[in-house]
Amino acid sequence: MSDNQKRLTQQELIFSYFKANPYRDIPHKEVVDWATAEWERLTGTKFRDPDRAIRKLYEEGFLIKVKKGVYRYDPDYVRQVDPEDFTQALKEKIFKRDGYRCVICGRGPAEGMELHVDHIRPRSAGGKATFENGQTLCSEHN
Repeated sequence: MSDNQKRLTQQELIFSYFKANPYRDIPHKEVVDWATAEWERLTGTKFRDPDRAIRKLYEEGFLIKVKKGVYRYDPDYVRQVDPEDFTQALKEKIFKRDGYRCVICGRGPAEGMELHVDHIRPRSAGGKATFENGQTLCSEHN
């Protein structure tokens, strides 16, 4: 393995797949299947949490979420900050209320899962970013 491959992060590997396929709606499973096989080929180790890497790319504004489980990379896209999203302080209150665990599967950071706050009633259906409408989900269930 070369020095460049040793320094490649899992997130960078996933992003390279999206960058090689710009403007294409890519299902989550397609990315995960490719990334896990490619990571194992390059490093000889298992890919830790591809869901986390995809979600982080989305949260950082590098990917567009087309619909649940489908993402797109558009090199011309500039993410707009949504003032209706949960504030960091509100997210922390929701995490605390939910015991820092996914409300669906019960997993959390102790099991290596990244947690997110999501709307119970979606914004598209009029849901607001409130304490009552927030829930803790792992990257797999969000």
